Amino acid sequence: MAGNIAANLGGMEYPGIVFCAWDAKGANAWGVVDHELGHTWFPMIVGSNERKFGWMDEGLNTFINHLSTAEFNKGEYDPGAWPWHSIGMTLGLPAVENVMLIPDGMSEWNIGINLYDKPANALTMLRNQVLGKDLFDYAFKEYIRNWAYKHPTPFDFFRSMENGAGEDLSWFWRSWFMNNWKSDQAIGEVKPVREDGNLVAYTIQVINMEKMPMPIMLGIKTKGGKSERIKLPVDVWMKSKVWTVRYPTKEEIAEVIIDPDQEMPDGNSGNNKWTSIK
Repeated sequence: MAGNIAANLGGMEYPGIVFCAWDAKGANAWGVVDHELGHTWFPMIVGSNERKFGWMDEGLNTFINHLSTAEFNKGEYDPGAWPWHSIGMTLGLPAVENVMLIPDGMSEWNIGINLYDKPANALTMLRNQVLGKDLFDYAFKEYIRNWAYKHPTPFDFFRSMENGAGEDLSWFWRSWFMNNWKSDQAIGEVKPVREDGNLVAYTIQVINMEKMPMPIMLGIKTKGGKSERIKLPVDVWMKSKVWTVRYPTKEEIAEVIIDPDQEMPDGNSGNNKWTSIK
């Protein structure tokens, strides 16, 4: 149980009691109350060290806030889909330090990004595009259950999520937390495949231009009007920075685009599209 007290500050959490701005209204009131009460769990019950790893309470809490906001009062204050390509443009910027730095060692400008936004972005991506909601939710609940009233480190969180999901996610932690890597996938060559003079398929080359590996999401349109989405797991990048997709079709392709629904943190949209010159 936690009490929420109206006060002359934006918001602050303590064990068993939180303070929220007395003059907050509407979406602002919901946002601050939701966030501060969420701290009852992180770090008050799952007792991470805020001074060393601030993202383990602020980032996890911010991530959960997006889920609760989407559910609260039928999404009354839900801002909608995140601007993933804009988010991708901030990844890898030299001025943005990595998430695992001690907060006192970060520049003040990066506190909001590295403690709140980027970890929340990362976990949303892990849930929506890498593991799937059911598997992620199970693993995340197991982390909370196993580490309640204990003091986990980031590596305890990483191992717990991997144990719950049954997957090696070391590539993900390296990309989003250990390092400040970029994501940029590009369309390479798109070639028709013919047998006995007849079109049977296309080969579509996808190139991983940066260090961050992510799943491949392709939108393909044919000249006959057919539209299809293809998703490939991140495992395709295990041995190479180039992957060739074979797309069976008897129709000519008019367009291929990477991440057509803008659900991935691709920081360079300029190389995402191929169109037929005919």
